[in-house]
Amino acid sequence: MRLDAVDKNILAVLDLEARATFQEIGKRTRLSKERVIYRIKRLEQRGIIERYLTLVNFGKLGYTGFAVYSRFENVNEKVKKELLDYLSSIPQLYWIALVGGRFDIAFALMCQSVFEFNQIYYKILNKYGKTLADNVIAIRAELRQNKRGYLVGWQTGSVEPPFFGREPETEKVNELDASILSILSNNARMPVTDIARMLTKPPSTISLRIKQLEKKGIIQGYATYIRPQKYSMESYRLLLYLENINENVRNKVFGYSYENPFMILCIETVGPWNFEISLEVDDHQQLQEEITKLRNEFSGIVKQIEFVIMFEDDLIYDPYPLKKKERLDLIKTRTSPIINKRVEKK
Repeated sequence: MRLDAVDKNILAVLDLEARATFQEIGKRTRLSKERVIYRIKRLEQRGIIERYLTLVNFGKLGYTGFAVYSRFENVNEKVKKELLDYLSSIPQLYWIALVGGRFDIAFALMCQSVFEFNQIYYKILNKYGKTLADNVIAIRAELRQNKRGYLVGWQTGSVEPPFFGREPETEKVNELDASILSILSNNARMPVTDIARMLTKPPSTISLRIKQLEKKGIIQGYATYIRPQKYSMESYRLLLYLENINENVRNKVFGYSYENPFMILCIETVGPWNFEISLEVDDHQQLQEEITKLRNEFSGIVKQIEFVIMFEDDLIYDPYPLKKKERLDLIKTRTSPIINKRVEKK
């Protein structure tokens, strides 16, 4: 299923501006508000727009991301479901994906220390050590989210992309801030009035708190969860093994991914590989062309490039999972049926 020019323009605006109003989107795309609403609803119905995310830099809150890549062994559908249900129940878990290639599954936890990660990881292995084999851990030092420049041939511009990680900080958030982050994390377009109703606070208070979270850099931006496979693109994650790496090389890799319209995510890691880059391309031939370009650009630095196939969808991606149980309770007990439908849609 291919996108026409109008859909591409709308997606390009929503990509990293998910809270843009219908009027703002219309102004950017030269469409009427009614036309914008119709097109967005159609993109949602077709499954191209999955939901709207708030990009939370949990490094600002003292957390670090720990990703685990594994291969399945001695597994059937029943055991796989049990494993996925178990992982999903972990409060710190924010990502699960089924992948292809060397690995079969990848998942990530946000933890305040290596010790905390180890305690959770040991419990996972004690329960599913016979199911998860050849485990590889990659600590996420910094992650930068880029625009999908290929949608309309945009150059990325000079604005720094949203980032996650870097040196963990100790910004404190109170219960109200944490609840706002939890609600917005998976429904970035939810109106302030609806959030206020859920949390029984004045809309002015909620609006002020959101602005403060943005100013502190805890909220980095608002992105649309787009499923490129629904419009015939293929998604891969490149694993870059580098040598002779230094600060200049590090910045060059980030810069290269930022300027490449097909590279939508760049993650610096501590582990067996140094970077992960999410890539969306038309086909396998283009994948190989992009890998060749990378090798040429970083000749003498890139030792190896491996890739994994990203299948139809992440099973879980929750930018702020720490209060997911409380979030579900709020949805059930403090909202109207209309708001429930907005929040629960994934």
